[in-house]
Amino acid sequence: MFDKAKFKCKVWQVIPCVCASLTCIPFGLMLGWPSPTYPKLIGTPTSPIPITMDQSALIAGFLMLGGSLGTLFSQKTIGPGTKYGIIMGNVLMVIGWTVMWQAKDIYALLGSRFLIGTGYGYGVGQIRIYIAEMSRATLGQTLMKHLNFYGLLGFVLAYAVGPWVDFRQLSYFSVIIAVFILFLTVFLPCTPKELLLAKKSAEAKKLLAFLKTDSDPEQEVHNLAQSILNPPESVGFSKIMQDGTLRVNFIKLTFLLFCQQYSGAPPTLVYTQIIFEKSQVPYPEVFAICYALLYVIGNVIGTYTVPMLNKKLVLLTSSCFILILLVANILVIYFRVNIEYFQYSSVITLYLFILVHTISLGSIPVMLINEWFPKSCKIFMSQYCFILSLLYALTATKTFQVLMTLYYLYTAFCLCLAVIIFAIFFIIICVPSEIPEKM
Repeated sequence: MFDKAKFKCKVWQVIPCVCASLTCIPFGLMLGWPSPTYPKLIGTPTSPIPITMDQSALIAGFLMLGGSLGTLFSQKTIGPGTKYGIIMGNVLMVIGWTVMWQAKDIYALLGSRFLIGTGYGYGVGQIRIYIAEMSRATLGQTLMKHLNFYGLLGFVLAYAVGPWVDFRQLSYFSVIIAVFILFLTVFLPCTPKELLLAKKSAEAKKLLAFLKTDSDPEQEVHNLAQSILNPPESVGFSKIMQDGTLRVNFIKLTFLLFCQQYSGAPPTLVYTQIIFEKSQVPYPEVFAICYALLYVIGNVIGTYTVPMLNKKLVLLTSSCFILILLVANILVIYFRVNIEYFQYSSVITLYLFILVHTISLGSIPVMLINEWFPKSCKIFMSQYCFILSLLYALTATKTFQVLMTLYYLYTAFCLCLAVIIFAIFFIIICVPSEIPEKM
């Protein structure tokens, strides 16, 4: 039988969390910005802001640097609670996109990407706290799992819109979206914890009675007050290093993230359209859009199917398949297969590469946090993995660009090939076959 009260309760939990999660879209737009924009800025006589290929990697990296900085402070609230932290993250991204819209030189491009990265890094941490405080545990976990999909929506929008508009129009389009999302976050309701901290216990009790219809509001307010006075323990770097098992798992995860980022996904996503152009693929902007869509599809499949499978087997099988695809792509470029035989050869190999990579190596390392570390380590390890992934992506993109510029396109893919060979041996030796018991 349909329960109207429970339905309203769930809607009241979901809608504010979804509105807060839209914060990820402006970041996703900037994440996808390089692929359609670089061909218009690099070495073209009509470029609004002329940049070199060397500078392109630096510009791409500033988004990662900003994201790393914002993540470091993402657990610190501004003012009464997380709502204001989410607003601050959106304000930074609105400013960042406005700077991009009005940019006249490379310094504005660097500043824009840094601001947007910082706003996202800080804002997404606040969103996670907001979701945890505003929804029940099971629903909250589902909503947090969907966070990445909002960023991916922005990512695909950049690929889909970018090739058909000029530099200023894409930025203006992004400013409008960012301002609209900022407007929504201003009207987000406060969480029960925020109301309690603001000494509005009556309002907090009323909200808790609505959010948790089968619980005692008085007891819920008491439990919340106790959690504020005695927050749960959060284990950091020093405690992890003191524990032998956690230390080993920490090192293994660090190397696994290196393999994830250096095996080719970040640079191919940054330079998608340029790679297809250099490979002599017709309609590179159209095939770049499909590349982005496959990246999204891979994330969806990885999020919902991989947790139910043997992760070592998935990693090992997919890494072998990635190795074959990288070899195939190198041979296609080296022997000019696109020109001499079949002009879509690179499209096939790269499409299969990004799909397999995203489903497996691109998704699994972060999932291992819950299996290799106790709950008290989750906040630190999540921040660590996110920052390390961004820094690895930065250096991997720069290395790929240098090899592609100074030598040949296939040389850059040879680096990815070497990393995936290392990854196969590392997975065989270091990743356990059975999921260990949670500590």
